[in-house]
Amino acid sequence: MKLRARLLLTVFGIALPVVVGLTLFSFGARRRALVESTYEATVQRMEDRGRERCEARSERIERFEERRRGRRFRRTRRARLRRDRHAYDADYQPSTPDAPPLADGLRESLEGGEVAAAEWHEDPVRVTIAMRMPWDGPCSVLVVERGAGPMLGWPGLLRALGLSTLVAVLTALAALLALGPVVRRVRRLTEAVRAKATDGYEDDVPVEGKDEIAELAAAFNHASAEIRASLRDLRARDEAMTRLLASTTHDIMIPLTVLQGHLSDAWSSARAGEPVDAAGLGGALEEAHYLGNLMRNLSAAARMDAGEALLTRHDFDLREVVERVVARHRPIATERRVTLDFAVPEDAVVAHADSTLVEQALSNLVSNAIRYNDPEGNVAVVLEAEAGGFELRVMDDGPGIPEEELARVSERRFRGGEARKRSPTGLGLGLHIVRDVAERHEWELAFESPDEGGLTVRLTGQA
Repeated sequence: MKLRARLLLTVFGIALPVVVGLTLFSFGARRRALVESTYEATVQRMEDRGRERCEARSERIERFEERRRGRRFRRTRRARLRRDRHAYDADYQPSTPDAPPLADGLRESLEGGEVAAAEWHEDPVRVTIAMRMPWDGPCSVLVVERGAGPMLGWPGLLRALGLSTLVAVLTALAALLALGPVVRRVRRLTEAVRAKATDGYEDDVPVEGKDEIAELAAAFNHASAEIRASLRDLRARDEAMTRLLASTTHDIMIPLTVLQGHLSDAWSSARAGEPVDAAGLGGALEEAHYLGNLMRNLSAAARMDAGEALLTRHDFDLREVVERVVARHRPIATERRVTLDFAVPEDAVVAHADSTLVEQALSNLVSNAIRYNDPEGNVAVVLEAEAGGFELRVMDDGPGIPEEELARVSERRFRGGEARKRSPTGLGLGLHIVRDVAERHEWELAFESPDEGGLTVRLTGQA
């Protein structure tokens, strides 16, 4: 159902019961007011010598009836109350011979404790009111009949109800006309929202006025701005992932092809019963280690691109991380004839961080130190506990990094000249991941490369 029709039915459904209820209440109130005013006026007149005249008339009429029954005179003048008023005693017996018996309904109401009971009649509209006076005697109950006017009868009530229905209809129409501009604004807002949905919510919908509809439009604009920002982030991530996949596919295929070649040679030698070339197996091991490290780096980069939601922080011992990383890289260090050592404190060095990312960052530092070192070189991993924190150093005696490249070494996809010569298939992700992990954990990362060669990477943080 449309909003306009719903508003019309709602206003009419509210107005009709209210108007009809007020009409019925007014009708009943006017009837009660007529009865109450008649009772009060009658009591006032009776207290103002009306009671004495009423009782005197009753006594004269009683003596007249006694004489008439005894035929003491032929003709007399009857004393009567007014034709519209009759008196009754406390037992509801007529005090005058021309008074009709008290109606059963009126009598039952008075016996039930009411001081004034009314009985309404139609055509013409009139009311018979029985009133109990605040005294006993022949005039303790008075019955008065009064004309009430056509508006207090049932035809008058029906006319009033018809008028009330008309008022309810007019009220609903007036409310509908008053709400017409609001409905039109809602429709314009709806059309604007639909139009913006087709172009990806690039623009805001117009905000008209300063009422609730304007607040709704402003809220929609705020929500659409959030959607636009989310869409931009998603597009940027999608483009970055597309570029990353496009660039890494080639980089992965090279070491994978080399690995397949080494394994194929080893397999051919084994099938021919010839000794397997140790250098070929060493090359296969190096390429497999490189591929594994590359996959871990891609996974870490994807997690950090996803934001804080995928970081899992907990307490762990940094000594265990150092030992695992060194043990993982020892075979490749041995293959390259590089000495790999480590030193850790005797007591636990606890850090509150994402242990997977921290381990990957340290693996990247150790892997780079081995990969870009010279044969017979040395790599050392040193963990030291400091006041409320720790310092982790990865040191090598390789060729080092030129000073002009040292500031950019942790940029994503950046690779120095020496790195490109020694390992052409690198992606430039390793040190960037180390820097990103340090920033997310609010740790300090520093690179030192003296002129005589070698590189020291310091990672300092709070435990």
